[in-house]
Parts: sequence; structure tokens; C-alpha cells
Amino acid sequence: MNDSKAGSRNSTSKRVSDILASLAESWPGERLSLGDIVRELGDRGHGILLFVLALPGAIPGIATFAAVPLTLVAVQMAIGLPRPWLPRFLADRSLARRDFAAMVARAVPYLRRLERLLKPRFTAVVGPVGERLIGLICVILALLLTIPILFNVPLALPVAIMALAVIERDGLFAAIGLAGGIIVIGLVAVLGWASVDGALQLAGKYLGM
Repeated sequence: MNDSKAGSRNSTSKRVSDILASLAESWPGERLSLGDIVRELGDRGHGILLFVLALPGAIPGIATFAAVPLTLVAVQMAIGLPRPWLPRFLADRSLARRDFAAMVARAVPYLRRLERLLKPRFTAVVGPVGERLIGLICVILALLLTIPILFNVPLALPVAIMALAVIERDGLFAAIGLAGGIIVIGLVAVLGWASVDGALQLAGKYLGM
């Protein structure tokens, strides 16, 4: 029993990069489901699951794989649920282990550099109120990921930064992620309004003729 508790403590103290690398290297099956990832991550809260789902969200073509569960997890953070939960139909969604391993291989070198900068500070920013605000911004960014015409990386990157900040209790990085997310949402809103306004003006000219 003591060994089990010690193992649990060691698991929760591991960096996200180490957990992802271990999963990619040692997973025995040909496919890896979201439910498998949640079980392997253990009691790491919403932050680590948001980060894991943000990775495919940054890759065109498979962003929709992550957008729905990412939205669901972000909603749960926004309303203050203590632990993330996925319904069966989402938990069973899977991708090939080789695709997961390739995604992790690209992300881990950058992630490890970022992790060296992360540390607990300004923890009020990642307190209960801060986490709800982070969840709300992540909900909007995740919903925008469902629009295939948008460029994915600027939407997924703030989610990844905020997720890591929540995991490491780093209020400075949380603030950076929040600012980045709000800026991206604002730019999308401006571009969307400009497109709608342009279409309305064009339609008005056409009907006027």
C-alpha cells in the first residue's frame, strides 16, 4: 500500500513532457483512446488534459478530433468541476499510436524548454476564479477550432500555455496565455465582422443594381 502511494506521488510529480514521452514509447496497443490517456494521466486535473487535447488541435486535418472534447473539458473547468470527465462516446475516440508518437516527438523538445521556465508564482491568477476565467477563454478558442478555415496554431497555443500554467501553478504564464487568447479571439471577431460587413455591402450593391 505504501508502494502504491509512493508510485502515485511519483506519477503526479512527473513533468508533462515525461508523461507524454513515456506514453508514446511504451503504449502496447496500436491505437490510443482519450479514455486511455485520461486513465494513464491519473489525478492531474483539467490542465494536463487540456494540454494533451491542444496538441492535435494545432495540427490541420485532425483538429476536429480534439475540438469537441477540448470544449467539454474547458466547460468543466469554467464551471468549477473538480475533476475532468468524458462521456463514453468521446472517451472511446482514438488515434493511431504512431500518429500520437509523431505528435509528441514534435512537441516534447519545445515543451521541455518551456517547462524550464515554469514555476509556482502569482498563484492567485490560477486560483479558483482564475481557473474559471481560463476555462471560459479555452471554451471560446476550442469552439473556434471547429471552423476549418481558421489557422489552428494561434488558437491552440494559448490553450497549451494556460494548461501548463495551471499544472505548474504559474500565474505569470497563465496571464500570458489569457492575454494571447483574448487577443486571438478579438482578431477573429474583427475579421469575422469585416467579412460579414463586406458581404452585406456586396449584396446591397448587387440588389441595388
